[in-house]
Amino acid sequence: MEDKTVRNVAIGAFILWLVWALHPFLARRMLIPWEATLVGQWGDSFGALNALMSTLAFAAVFYTLRLQQRQINEAQRDQHIQRFESTYFEILKLFREARDVVQFKYGGGYVASKNLIGKNPLCEGIEAIRRANFEMLWQLEGVDSKKITSDYVSNVYRAVVIDRYESTSGPYFRLLYTILFRIRNDKQLTVAEKRSYANLFRSQLSSHEVALAGYNGLNPVSKDLANLITEFRLLKYLPDEFGRNYLTKCYSQQAFEDRPD
Repeated sequence: MEDKTVRNVAIGAFILWLVWALHPFLARRMLIPWEATLVGQWGDSFGALNALMSTLAFAAVFYTLRLQQRQINEAQRDQHIQRFESTYFEILKLFREARDVVQFKYGGGYVASKNLIGKNPLCEGIEAIRRANFEMLWQLEGVDSKKITSDYVSNVYRAVVIDRYESTSGPYFRLLYTILFRIRNDKQLTVAEKRSYANLFRSQLSSHEVALAGYNGLNPVSKDLANLITEFRLLKYLPDEFGRNYLTKCYSQQAFEDRPD
């Protein structure tokens, strides 16, 4: 469309110049008197035409430069998106690998209450995360709702997960943080693109993982993970039975709502 506009302007300028140049011939054909004084005036008039043509030429050059700069910017942005996606999917791969080595084993209180003596192996991966959330839910179950605060849940999470299995869960949550952090702070991505990448990442997480991420975000060692969880609405689809009813007391309603476009 832009190339066509430039072409049309060039054709229009050429037609204007041609009409102006053929003016004496047209005047004679139309039986308009053609005198020396008129010829001189006609020649002098080319000064105005030349000024007009120079202005049009400058405008065309300026427009062309802008068009070229836009194309360069678009090419640079495309290259940036390619580099971002390459890094994004590489970190996502590392995240899955870190998830596979997360370890967890039920604590003594949970084992006794559920009669799991002799049935409590050390688990890894998704199963370890699932069991960690089950013990968190057990620890919070029956607690007076007035006691369920960010600090209370954070302390329970520290006792259940961090103090016991930080060596394997730590790298997993640091990679989770890194992915969301890189999406939020990329200056080239549009709001819609950031939302798309965040939604893609959210689709990789089970409900138990989302719940643990919510608990982890309440702990001081997680930096501003809670803000990232809220910004990208990570808790939006978390079911009540997996911890939503507790996390709603710790996070603002924004963390559970649709993200605006």
